[in-house]
Amino acid sequence: MKHYRDSCMAAGLLMALMLVGGTMCVGSSYAADKVQATLLVPDVLVFPGKPTSLKARLVRSGVLSHIGLGGENVVFMVGPKTVGTALTGGDGRAFLEYRRHMSGTLDVVVSLEKSPRVEATEQRGVLAVWERRRPILLVDLDALMPVGESSRFSLSTLSLALGGDLPTPIPEAASELEKLARFYYNVIYLARQEGQGVPVIREWLHMHEFPLGLTRTIGPGSTALKAFIDQLKEDGWDNLDAAIGRTLDFAQVLVKDRIRTVILEQPNQKEKFPRRTKLAKTWKTVRKHL
Repeated sequence: MKHYRDSCMAAGLLMALMLVGGTMCVGSSYAADKVQATLLVPDVLVFPGKPTSLKARLVRSGVLSHIGLGGENVVFMVGPKTVGTALTGGDGRAFLEYRRHMSGTLDVVVSLEKSPRVEATEQRGVLAVWERRRPILLVDLDALMPVGESSRFSLSTLSLALGGDLPTPIPEAASELEKLARFYYNVIYLARQEGQGVPVIREWLHMHEFPLGLTRTIGPGSTALKAFIDQLKEDGWDNLDAAIGRTLDFAQVLVKDRIRTVILEQPNQKEKFPRRTKLAKTWKTVRKHL
């Protein structure tokens, strides 16, 4: 009888080990089969007290474009607080209605709830709850960098993780812009070169301690810039007060719209700027023109 019990115990132990081992193998294989995805988080601009949608899109890379991943829960945080979760639809998009009565510019952090199918690292965006009485300042990304450096922004958001060769900003640009943002302006950063990804630009601005603001990619040329300004006004933002840039077409569009415009001078610059344009030799002299 003892021999029989020992045999049963041994058989049971062997079966348990087999089940655990099988579960571990299945679990390991299961984890290895998870889809590696990316969260895309756009910035949001809204008036205080107005409802808006916090947005995210969960995607994986396809041959020609991003492919949305549906049926996954994403978590939204505004500042230090979790404000809710939303389920991604078939196109990978998730929306969470949100309303904030106090003005401010806040980080939005979006993460993926634990999933058996998908893995994605958290991503950041910006929620700008701005009042009309505080003026808006447009800043061309080119004006933050030495001449010709903006072309070094990678086409891929992987450039930072892989140690991509990103430019170093003009040393005093961040501190001078921080003073303008702290005491007077809300800031919108404009990327006017094609291929500059917003996540890369956001991380670059954060890395170099620029003040928090919205980031917009509008493409090159005066037509794209004018269309962006017109859309901003159409949406009710008639408090666009000033702009800092580097190029002639930038100055022409802004001055024609009667917006105070400061241009960072370039070496051997020969263009003739519109009469009301203010020219600054360095970032330390920008504030005196605003």
